[in-house]
Amino acid sequence: MDIKEVLTRVGFLICIALVGIFVGKKIKINQKDISTLLVYVISPAVMFVSVLQAPKGNYLQFSIAAFLFCSVTALLAYQMGRLIWVDHTKNLFAFSGGTGNTGYFGLPIALAMFDKTGAAIAVFIILGVNLYEFTVGYYITSLGQHSIKDSFKKVIKMPILYSFALAYVLKLTDLTPNDVIINSLSNFKGTYSVLGMMVIGITLSKFEHFEVDLKFLAAALGWKYMYWPAAILLLIHACGATIGSTEKAVVLLMACVPMAGNTVVIANELNVHPEKAATAVMLSTILAIVSVPLMMIFIN
Repeated sequence: MDIKEVLTRVGFLICIALVGIFVGKKIKINQKDISTLLVYVISPAVMFVSVLQAPKGNYLQFSIAAFLFCSVTALLAYQMGRLIWVDHTKNLFAFSGGTGNTGYFGLPIALAMFDKTGAAIAVFIILGVNLYEFTVGYYITSLGQHSIKDSFKKVIKMPILYSFALAYVLKLTDLTPNDVIINSLSNFKGTYSVLGMMVIGITLSKFEHFEVDLKFLAAALGWKYMYWPAAILLLIHACGATIGSTEKAVVLLMACVPMAGNTVVIANELNVHPEKAATAVMLSTILAIVSVPLMMIFIN
């Protein structure tokens, strides 16, 4: 994939978010309803079909590694956030600090850049990131509004956990559904990406008089574009020859994607400063016009 194609893909994602702003201004639509639909219906469907469609191989280790890295990173971000904010902003910062837009943004680029093995690695990394978002990440964000007990109950009710487990069991036992069902479920992937980006714009359209939180914006963007690349490079260096060049390239690509669109989805679902989340994610996506091509040059 060349730089021009990357810029085209980034521009298309930004355009979807801009369409969301226009739709939110012209049509009476509730962004929280869309977020709920993404969390409880579309995300589990995408998780389920992604596991089933992945080529056979020992890729689960990438999901586990991604989940652990995201969880530890979120906990570090939460401790940092406690030093900066006393309100629920620290919870939002912790969630966003532990993830990136690996699904809506990173997957299409990975599919174009790598062979089937590289694409499979990317898919299982994304699965690990998604599991973090809807378990540890959801729990940390929920603590901004709910007790520990209630937050845990919310996580247990997340259907994405059970869709992942069911799909993986079916994959291991070769009891996968027929091709018609798989192909039909694959339609959720496009819906997931489009609605995930559009909800950013719709959220922004609902806040006509809010002020940009420069402190949160600087902290969130700094964490994403400074901590993440540095931490991943150190991790790759520590692994040394135990991981191959393809694995390194995929991991580096996933490290340089912008802030996760699911930051806005979860913020809307739990009502934890969605306007701050939407502003930061939108700006982060725009900055990806520079960050992703630079990382591609570095990888090459």
